[in-house]
Amino acid sequence: MPDDFNITGSCQCRAVRYAVTALAHEVDHCHCSVCRKSHGAMFGTYATVDRAAFRFTDGEDNLSDFEVTPGVTRRFCRTCGCHLVVIPEAMPEIIWYTPATLDGADPGHPRETEKHIHVASQQPWWSFTDDRPKFDGLP
Repeated sequence: MPDDFNITGSCQCRAVRYAVTALAHEVDHCHCSVCRKSHGAMFGTYATVDRAAFRFTDGEDNLSDFEVTPGVTRRFCRTCGCHLVVIPEAMPEIIWYTPATLDGADPGHPRETEKHIHVASQQPWWSFTDDRPKFDGLP
C-alpha cells in the first residue's frame, strides 16, 4: 500500500464527508434486491477496506443507521439520503463504502478482485455488459 494513499468522499449534499487511507481490497457490484432498492439502481457497488483506514471527517452526527438485515447496518446522510457505508457486524475489521461517492478518486483495488455478486437476484430485464466474474450469492 502506498504510504501517501488518501482519498476523500462525501454524500450528495456534502454534509457528511469521509477519508480513506488504504487501497480497497476489492470492489463488488451487488445485485440483491436490498442493494438495488438502497441505491435506486440496477446494482449497488461497494469497496471493501480495513475499518481502521476509513473515517468520517465531517458530519458523522448527520448519519442515520438502518439495519436492513440482522447484523448489517447501512449508514445514510440524514439530509440528502445518500447511502455511504455498510457495516457488517460479523466482520468488525472491515467496512464497505460506496465508491461512487468518492471525490473523483479511484478506490485503488486490484482490478482482478472486481466482481458481480448475488446475480441470481438481478433484474431480469437487465443484461451484463462486462466480463467480470459473476456469483449467484457471495463467493
